[in-house]
Amino acid sequence: MGTHAAPPGQIGLRQFRISKRESQATFWARFGVTQSSGSRFETGLGVPPPVAILIRLYLNGKLNDGDLLD
Repeated sequence: MGTHAAPPGQIGLRQFRISKRESQATFWARFGVTQSSGSRFETGLGVPPPVAILIRLYLNGKLNDGDLLD
C-alpha cells in the first residue's frame, strides 16, 4: 500500500494534507469530498462517518490513492 508523508494520528487533517503538498481540492477529492467541505473538516467541523472511515483506512495504509480513485 502507499506510504504517507507524516505519521497519522499525531497531526490534524490540514497538517497531514500540507505535508503531502496537496491542495484541498486534490486531497479531498480522493474521499469524494468537495474542496469547500474539506476546508470545513480541516477547521473542526465534524466529518461524516463514511468519510471518517475512508480517512482512517487511508491514514492507516489500508487504502491507497489507487483504491480511492478507481
